[in-house]
Amino acid sequence: MLVILGALTEQARGEVTIEVPGGAAALEENLRARLRLSAQACDAPSWRVRRLFGRAEEEFQPALRAFGYYSATVDKRLETGDDCWEATFDIVLGTRTTIRERRIVIQGEASEDPQLQGLLKTLPLAEGAPLNHADYEAIKERLRQFAAQYGYLDFEFSRQELRVYPSEAVADIVLEADSGVRYRFGELRFGELPVDEELVRRLAKIREGEPYNAAALLAMNRHLSDSGYFHRVEVRARRAEAEDDRVPIDILLEPAKRHAWRAGIGFATDTGPRFTLRYDNRYLNLRGHRFEAALSVSPVLSGLNLDYVIPGEDPLRESFSFGAQLKHEDTDSTLSDSVTLAARQTIKSERWTQTRFLELLHEKSTVADKDTTSTLLMPGIALDRIKADDLLRTRRGHRVRMEVRGAYDGLVSTATLLQLKTHAKGVYRFGESGRLSARADAGWTLTDSTVDLPASLRFFAGGDNSVRGYRYQSLGPRDGDGDVKGGKHLLTGSVEYEHPVFGEDWWVAAFVD
Repeated sequence: MLVILGALTEQARGEVTIEVPGGAAALEENLRARLRLSAQACDAPSWRVRRLFGRAEEEFQPALRAFGYYSATVDKRLETGDDCWEATFDIVLGTRTTIRERRIVIQGEASEDPQLQGLLKTLPLAEGAPLNHADYEAIKERLRQFAAQYGYLDFEFSRQELRVYPSEAVADIVLEADSGVRYRFGELRFGELPVDEELVRRLAKIREGEPYNAAALLAMNRHLSDSGYFHRVEVRARRAEAEDDRVPIDILLEPAKRHAWRAGIGFATDTGPRFTLRYDNRYLNLRGHRFEAALSVSPVLSGLNLDYVIPGEDPLRESFSFGAQLKHEDTDSTLSDSVTLAARQTIKSERWTQTRFLELLHEKSTVADKDTTSTLLMPGIALDRIKADDLLRTRRGHRVRMEVRGAYDGLVSTATLLQLKTHAKGVYRFGESGRLSARADAGWTLTDSTVDLPASLRFFAGGDNSVRGYRYQSLGPRDGDGDVKGGKHLLTGSVEYEHPVFGEDWWVAAFVD
């Protein structure tokens, strides 16, 4: 049952009750939209109310037929009083029309396209299905979208028929179309380029002569925008300029500024006040090489990172970098200064980001009043995966990182070790209420003794992202004097529940670490 009560504006409206068997909400909504009587006020002239009441059955018919009800009847009542009028309509739907035959014939090159065969299997209104005129229109629209998506740009219907036989409560669908040829990508016409055209073509991932695909154009726009070389990207397919079934593509590119600076001031309970400065040179040369520098200064942890980045053969998936890092760390447990030289290859796949690296570390550190000077040549590999519905305001997602590295005494290194580190975090939000998150960190080191390990390769716990309530890196195995000396293994975990208290900006949390 659907009761339509007009909104109280200047005058109250009359009450209309429509009773439909089965409570079909979409049908009831359609009937209401067709009925002009429902807009009449209580003090509307009685002749107008009666006239519109008499036309109700006629107004209902398009709404009923749209859902396949061609033999529906209406039992109606109109009551008038001193205060207002009230109309009631009882709908007897009758037999719903079903599809007896659906014939869709596509001529042209699309007839051999596997993508079209897959689409035809998913279209609505198969034989035996109840008739719905909106679904019939949806079939035609999806076929047009398919043609536009896959380059059948001359697609045209030659026959569009929906035959309804009310006495038999059946309907036949006949659709015939000619797709024409499948167009291909023509010349890629680039605008101003800050880097070599060959690199831009590798980023675009579209080759002249390939079958036209609208999704590939959208992906090309995204790839070029994400490369960092361009401030603005606009891709236009010039259908009107097509020759020999090839569509030229104009790619308008506005270069990004070569130099970028960012500075920041913040505070963290682990490291205290912090100042950061970052510089990026987005294209050092025409080959698209980049230079990145980042400086961070705080009472606990300070560092300078320098990286020279070279795009790989597939710039979207592969890059090489050569870098150096200077780091100074002064915690309750350690004091260390280190220099690291590194070479890395980063490969991105659909699910994982893989980083292969070779690092040369030289570090002087003091842990538990014992000085250590270490030099380690460490090859290794790291795997990283992030999956989230929103990276800034995650409702559901997870991150997993695994890293393994090793060194061999005598091969440039002062110690032999094999170390594995893993990190995992998951977030799940319950509707619009609270959010549950959990994280775990584990580490394992195979070595004779931690004494020969620099502070950066020993495991400590404590701090905002470890065991809260303890100072940064203040937890770990202790020596005979009670000083924290760091460990060979690590296992920490946390479970936290957060609940919003004032919108999305203020939350209260309870956690166990």
